[in-house]
Amino acid sequence: MGYSRLDLGNTARLHVKVVRDPAPTLISLLADVYGDRPQGVAEPWRRLIREVMPTGAAAVLHPVFAPGSPILVDCVSPGIHDHGSAPDPTDYLEQIRDTAPGVLLDQLHEVHGEDLPVQWRPVAAAPVRWLHGFADVMAGAWDAFAPVWSRASALFDREIERIGSAVVRDAPETILLGLGSRHHYREGILHIEDRYPADFALGERVLAFVPIISSSAPTLCELDAPDMVWLGCAMPGQGRLHEPGEHVPPSTDALTIAIGPARARILRMLTAPAAMSDIAGWIDATAPAATYHCRRLEAAGLLVRRRQGLYTEVRRTSRGEALIDLFS
Repeated sequence: MGYSRLDLGNTARLHVKVVRDPAPTLISLLADVYGDRPQGVAEPWRRLIREVMPTGAAAVLHPVFAPGSPILVDCVSPGIHDHGSAPDPTDYLEQIRDTAPGVLLDQLHEVHGEDLPVQWRPVAAAPVRWLHGFADVMAGAWDAFAPVWSRASALFDREIERIGSAVVRDAPETILLGLGSRHHYREGILHIEDRYPADFALGERVLAFVPIISSSAPTLCELDAPDMVWLGCAMPGQGRLHEPGEHVPPSTDALTIAIGPARARILRMLTAPAAMSDIAGWIDATAPAATYHCRRLEAAGLLVRRRQGLYTEVRRTSRGEALIDLFS
């Protein structure tokens, strides 16, 4: 597995937005359940999808997620746009059903060449049936997952506020450094885990974050659209959605909104140098989890770690002090 590189240019001039679109969440669910594309979907949701899928779903999805299928062709790729508080993928599904068979075939040949991979040949023989089948599978996934999406409204509000706050305060690195284990940011370059890596430049395009509420480690993105680059990112706190009716209280603390509750508490508690064992206790986490948060804060220049004999000493940097002052 390699990494695609997205050159963000001057991060102080990023045009950032957060988009509520359910289609990437649905695709992430299906990729995890039916494809060799692990996305970190929780087992209760995997069972939910398997129970509601129409007969033949696996056969419909096989060519999409099989080895040798690097991307979704344009006619079935979601056109990302914000649905606000009333998501409705009906237009997207109808667009798929209404696609002319010749359009699908032309796009398949454009991606794969004249000699289609074996998994796509049954699709080429019956393109209309496959397009309708794909739309039916997506519709079934939405019918099952729509109640979960509706429960995530407070999470979306908090995520929009968190990202917006970081951008307004000229600290987009706090968002880029926290995208998850499949994304790595360093010195203006975002590295994105990709089976088919390539290099891209953001240029003047919009950088859109699309929260995925079904997956802890999504890999969905579109890097080559003319007007916008979108990145699927794991929604913080999505584990709270596993139980129906779970209430997600809003956060009003600006530092917590900007960098997350665990990292905000670590920074605030570091009024003096501390050991990693102390930090794990502050955030009620395991030692590896505390180390992960500290590494992210260190990568952002907010703290430093130094080995002192048998333990590691952690202290805030001047930049960390300044961030605390900014959000006080």
